[in-house]
Parts: sequence; C-alpha cells; structure tokens
Amino acid sequence: MPENKTPLIELRNITKTFPGVKALSDVCFDIYPGEVHALCGENGAGKSTLIKVMTGAHPADSGEYYIDGQPVHIRSTQEGIALGVSCVYQELSIAHQLDVAHNLFIGQLPMKKGLVDHKTLYSETQRILDQLDMPISPKAIAGDLSVGQQQMIEIGRALIRSARCIILDEPTSSLSEKETETLFQIVRELKTEHNIAIVYISHKLDEVMELSDRITVIRDGQNICTMKTEETTQDELITHMIGRPLENQYPSKEGRQQGDVLMEVEHLTGAAFEDVSFQLRAGEVLGFFGLVGAGRSEIMRAIFGVDKTLGGSVKVEGKTLKKNSTAAAIEAGIGFCTEDRKKEGLALGLTILLNSTSAKLNQLARLGVINRQRQLEDADKYVKAMRTKTPSLTQLVGNLSGGNQQKVVLAKWLTLTPKILIVDEPTRGIDVGSKAEIYEIINELAQDGMGIIIVSSEIEEILGVCDSVVTIYEGHKTAQLPIDENLTSETVLACSIGKTDVLERINKGGAAE
Repeated sequence: MPENKTPLIELRNITKTFPGVKALSDVCFDIYPGEVHALCGENGAGKSTLIKVMTGAHPADSGEYYIDGQPVHIRSTQEGIALGVSCVYQELSIAHQLDVAHNLFIGQLPMKKGLVDHKTLYSETQRILDQLDMPISPKAIAGDLSVGQQQMIEIGRALIRSARCIILDEPTSSLSEKETETLFQIVRELKTEHNIAIVYISHKLDEVMELSDRITVIRDGQNICTMKTEETTQDELITHMIGRPLENQYPSKEGRQQGDVLMEVEHLTGAAFEDVSFQLRAGEVLGFFGLVGAGRSEIMRAIFGVDKTLGGSVKVEGKTLKKNSTAAAIEAGIGFCTEDRKKEGLALGLTILLNSTSAKLNQLARLGVINRQRQLEDADKYVKAMRTKTPSLTQLVGNLSGGNQQKVVLAKWLTLTPKILIVDEPTRGIDVGSKAEIYEIINELAQDGMGIIIVSSEIEEILGVCDSVVTIYEGHKTAQLPIDENLTSETVLACSIGKTDVLERINKGGAAE
C-alpha cells in the first residue's frame, strides 16, 4: 500500500436503511491513491449498497464522506464522477449500436462551433485505446466487440472523466482467461503508473488474493475486518465472510448411484457446434467444460429447443424429441437454468411467488384461473427446500442477492419435477457460502435420481461436483473423462483447447492425467 498519510476516499460510520432492511450499519472504508482495495462479503452483505453510497447513487442515512481529507456530500452519480469516483458495474452500460469513440465520450462529446469535433473525438479515443493496449479501431461498432473489450471501454470512459478512484464490480464474471489476464495488467498499470485507486469486488477469491493490497470484509451490513492481503490466507478470508470455517466446499459424492440412461444426444449439430454425442444417466451429474465461445451453452440451448438444430437427435427415455421445441423438451421432463439468470431466467420486477411457479402456471390454472392455494404451497415448499433467504413470497426477485436469485431459478424448474436438469453457470456471481448451498442442492437432486448437466467455466467446480466431464473445443466434443483422483485440471484444460498429444493418449485408452 502507498505510504500516503491521507486516504483518497474515507467513509466513516456509514448507515443506510431500506424499508424493512438495514443494509449498512456504521460501516467504515478507506482507500489510498495507487492501491487496490478489495471489498468482500457474501451476496446481500452490503457491498453493492456501500459502492452506491460511494458513487452517489444512494445517499447515506448517516455517516461521513471525505475525499482528500475534506468532507463532501455526494447527492448523485454525476457529482461523484465530477469528484473522480467512477464505477464499472457487472451489468455493462454499452450502447451496442454506437462505435467505440461515441461510447467512450457519451454525454461529453468534444464540440467545435456547435458541432461534434470528430477529429478530436477519434484522436482522443485512439489515445485511450493505446493506453489500455486495445488493438481495435475507434470506429468499431461496440456491439461487435467481446465482453472483455466492452468492459475496457467502460474503464476508458472512467479515464476520460479523470477518475481518481475506479470501482470494479465483479469484473471477470463473463471474461475469458485471456481477457482476465489483460484486465489484471490494466489494473496494475492504472495503480502503479497513474496512481489510480481501485476498489475491487469479486467472489473469485483467488483473484482477490492475487491482485489486492488490502481486503475489507463486510457481513450482514457491518465491518468485520480490514487486513493486508499478504498477511492473510484464502481460508481465513472465507471464515471472515461467512462467520465460520468452510470445511467442505463440495459435498461428498458417495451417496449418488447412477441408473438407466435418461437422455441420449446423437450427432447433434447447430450453428455453433457439430456432431456432439453423449449420454446422461439417472443420478449422474455430467459436466461440460470449454473456453468462452466453445459452444457449450449453444449445445444446451439446442437440446432444450431454444436454438435451431441442423442435424442429429435428442432422446429422453428412448423417445426422440420434436426438434426445436421448448414445449416438447419441458413435456419430456427437461428443465433449463440459463446462463444469464437476470435476463433469461427471472422476471426481476415480479415476486418470488410468481417467478418460482412461472413454468407451472398451465398446470396450476383451470379455466384460466390460477389455483392460488396450490401456487402458494408450491412456492413455499421450494423456498424452504432451497433455504432461500427472503422475508416473504411477495418479495421482488430483483431485491434478492445473486445466490438467492439462483435458488429461485432452480425452484422454477423443480416445481415441474423434471427428470433432467440443465444448469448453465450455476454459481456465477455467487459468494462462497451460497455456492456450497447450491452444490448441496445439486447433490441431493442427483441422489434422488435426477440427471443433471452442469455447464461451468470453473474447472474446480466441475471436478468437485460432477461425476464426469465432456470437454468442448471450437464446437466439437473432444473428450469425455470420468472424474476421479487421477484427473487433473490441467488435463481438462488441455482437452478443452484441443491439445493433440493429450487427446491422442486419451483416445488410445491412456491415463487422463
């Protein structure tokens, strides 16, 4: 940490209450120029509220806010930006139809004689792109860029606004490994070469340990501790976050027994993948792993009938499904928790009651009238089974933490009692405590005989939860490996990047390690 005596930003005894919820209680936080200060805590701990107070999105009920040792009162995000505080949220605010330059300077285009000064606009954009080491044209359409590149545009926007403190909220949740490495490099350059303070929020604790100088932990809206990263361990950090040691992140697989084949996928082909075949048995948890863009999610969407297939078939209990029909997939007993729970899995403006029973409304209705009592019973059953933290069934899903939102997505499909459940990125953006709960739920469902497919970008998650793993590379299945003590993450990664020597050894029946 830099040896500055005065913090760039200091929050003292910040308290914020929403109707029925005390989100923050006397929370203190500070950050110095040229420091990466990680903010950690479970979903719902108060991190998002704290950064919204910091940026001016929410006024604090009480407490003090200082910048460079001077008291300030930030009443809007515009005032926060003017004082040098910017946030790059997990949900990016990119205008996809505009080019890079207009996205960077949105709201503050350079003008000359009442017209946009395009020469300055594009030259200044090129300067920022060079600073961020982004080899793209200022005139490239933002919607054509990768998520990582779009995120860099958001960081560039903060630099144009002369940000002295940049808050990064779950910045790597949708990035590839290479994009993550690029982001880390940029963060380090902003810290060391430009003396910018970085507030780093992530549930990926390995990233926190690698990148940060200090860590502050918040639990239940209160400060738990602030510590130097070099003086703590990841296990200690988890203990501070959840209030107890997390002895086993992954449940034991011993109680699971595989039964008959539930689903057969034969030579399935779509726009993003080709000739994919595999089987799923009752009681089996089958993992799918590949790099971003490999085609994993597209395969699942095709199985569920969302995306069009060009060839091949899907059979459930020996019966071939009608192609490109979500209704047929649901009727056959398939449930699908999509990768993006907020955009595709949930209606954030509706209640837990409506979301958790939305897939079953046809069964709950008679002559167009929903049986309210049955609806309440189903929703309440799965709130209890999922251990969802909520004051009532009438709570809006948008007000829940990420982990509890994921439980509602699971409940929506479990009300249909599916035979097969596909879960795409089951723990993205979820804290370690909620991850362990989700893993336990998946394990219990498998023990009850459900066939489960997990698509994940985290190798350790695949190895910890699944019985076997299918690797996908450039739209092709490269291997299917049983998960045992001999299988390493290096082997799984090698198969997912098409490493020829490893694949040849596996295809000849050699060891997976």
